[in-house]
Amino acid sequence: MIMNVIWKINSCSPLLFIGLAIGMAGALLSGCDRLSVKKSMADESYELVDQNGSPVQFPDAYSGNVMLVGYVYTHCPDICPMITYNMRDIQQELLDEEEFMLVSISFDPERDTPEILHQYAENYKLDQENWKLLTGNTEEVDEALETLEINTLKSPTSFDDDGTARYFIDHTDRVTLIDRSGNVRNTYVGSKMNQKQIISDIHKVLTE
Repeated sequence: MIMNVIWKINSCSPLLFIGLAIGMAGALLSGCDRLSVKKSMADESYELVDQNGSPVQFPDAYSGNVMLVGYVYTHCPDICPMITYNMRDIQQELLDEEEFMLVSISFDPERDTPEILHQYAENYKLDQENWKLLTGNTEEVDEALETLEINTLKSPTSFDDDGTARYFIDHTDRVTLIDRSGNVRNTYVGSKMNQKQIISDIHKVLTE
């Protein structure tokens, strides 16, 4: 079968061969468009709250902005700090972009209250002018995470002598690029970002 295909290609006229090559190249380019719309969130809305205690309809509240969205929890011992630091570095490179913002969604709403998220932002010296950290009730957060294809797995809970719950959460290591209209345009590994590529992608989406 493979030999037949090769023979047919080799027996094509030069013009036909060029036409086939152009068609195949076009198909490959369209299939590899890294910033094509992967999913629309235009009809989605989740009642969350930011680090200042203000209610937020996500993503509607930030419509018109290009967003880089990360997923963290404040008790995370490894990946989440790396995600936050990487996002902070990107923020520093895009300070002049007024229609760009960052969002961090906590998937540990039981512990991550707005007050805790605000303190987290302070500890990491985040510029909160255009960076919102979101939490909410468990059902709303879980629905948002499901839409954004973020998986989590909570470890068994233990308790300190004072009754404080202790547990960890395994989670998808990802950040999401969302355009002004609420479309997911790309996703990246959060703890190992290619910052140069992500910044280039953000600039492209901002200029659309």
